Amino acid sequence: MRALIGVLVALLVATPALAEGHGSRIKELLELAEAECRTEVMAADPQSPIPHLEVEPSAITWVDLDGDWEKDDAIVDFNYVYCSLNYSLWHGTGGSLVHLVIDDATSQAWTGGRWQLISFGDTPLFLLGRHGTYCDGYGAQPCIQAIAFANGAFSTVTTEGGPYPWP
Repeated sequence: MRALIGVLVALLVATPALAEGHGSRIKELLELAEAECRTEVMAADPQSPIPHLEVEPSAITWVDLDGDWEKDDAIVDFNYVYCSLNYSLWHGTGGSLVHLVIDDATSQAWTGGRWQLISFGDTPLFLLGRHGTYCDGYGAQPCIQAIAFANGAFSTVTTEGGPYPWP
């Protein structure tokens, strides 16, 4: 019971230093991650010390994802965010969560490893390295997903309707 109370208190007292200087959506994402970190560790071992979130400087990159020419959007890359007592949380063979945050309001997450932001004409295009099985292949096979943001939503190609067999 004492451990459960400790977890609840820890969840209510989110670490404000995690998101200093960042927008409220990024702060919310990091607070949710810290809560998940604590819940996962404490559920497995209620006597465990209370874990904390480790956020490396390269976890948050400010960019222009919506084409407004302002670097007010963010890529929150969980490949650089760790739970101090469960380093495998959010990390697997397919990479980690990568959140795209537009204007501190809209966000969506994908699982992947390396990423690159390029310009496709006037459109910012986010390229994300995915697990090879996402491309109907094997784990280490190169697989890249392209993601754009337009008209208030993220867009990417789906496999529905293709590939088309040609005669």
